[in-house]
Amino acid sequence: MKIIVFGGAGMIGSAIAQALRGRGHQVLTAGRRNCDVAVDFRYDQSPQVFDAIVRGADIVVNAAGILIERGDNTLNAVHLQAPSALFAACAAQRVARVVHVSAAGLSAPVAGGVAQNMPGRYAASKRGCERALEACPVDYAIVQPSLVVDAQCPSTRLMQWLAKLPIIVLPGLLHPGSAVVAPLALQDLAAAVARICEHPKALRRSIELAGPENLPYKTLLQRYRSAAGKGQALWLPLPWWLMKLGALAAAWLPQSVYSIDTMRMLQHGAAPENNEAAYWLRHAPVQIAGQADEARPAMVGF
Repeated sequence: MKIIVFGGAGMIGSAIAQALRGRGHQVLTAGRRNCDVAVDFRYDQSPQVFDAIVRGADIVVNAAGILIERGDNTLNAVHLQAPSALFAACAAQRVARVVHVSAAGLSAPVAGGVAQNMPGRYAASKRGCERALEACPVDYAIVQPSLVVDAQCPSTRLMQWLAKLPIIVLPGLLHPGSAVVAPLALQDLAAAVARICEHPKALRRSIELAGPENLPYKTLLQRYRSAAGKGQALWLPLPWWLMKLGALAAAWLPQSVYSIDTMRMLQHGAAPENNEAAYWLRHAPVQIAGQADEARPAMVGF
């Protein structure tokens, strides 16, 4: 199949493109730089811009995304306006399926089954993009991955660095470090997206992908610390509001992962209700923090 991966130079997009090429597909990447096709979600926000790019494509994957706004690089432009135009072009050009990489934890069920939305512009722009795709007359899959981990991932490197410190800050005063994450290996995410692209039947739904464990944030840091050969640390609880204040200040630094929205995602929690990773991978997703080389269980068929 001919597949175009938007955000193809990013960490997730490049991993998806590599997985698809490894399965024999013709893959083009699209993005601002270091891609086969030049496109800029900051400014390219009309369907006409994308018509020629997606013409003839069987599948379109959107893996473009940011965490911190800088100048014209806004959450609304990158997560909502440009993707909405892309989806409209895909419908006009009769693309068979759009696979959109969103995020887990944008909303969570509370008592009575009512969803409680995660606050902030990041979550709002991501939810808006999902609604735009759901309203589009094209087959789609909205992939909602949990915390993605990889040796080259900036957020993973940050957590590994934090885990080595003699004093480690934990968010939350009453239950410090208890926020739950379900770390998903980048290669597992890419492999699952490749199989979603290949699925022969219509989908038109969201798909949650997560690692094999729901872990408290403190446990994740402890695993990284143990993998680094470090001993005991002093754990320092801080209130969430102070962690978020620090994140606001950090947004002015030359980094791309520590933001108020990452703190909101951590506080909101990203444990999946229906983790489909094993179904799409045909094996259990790998564990993290030095355990990725363990033998995989038997394959799970479709």
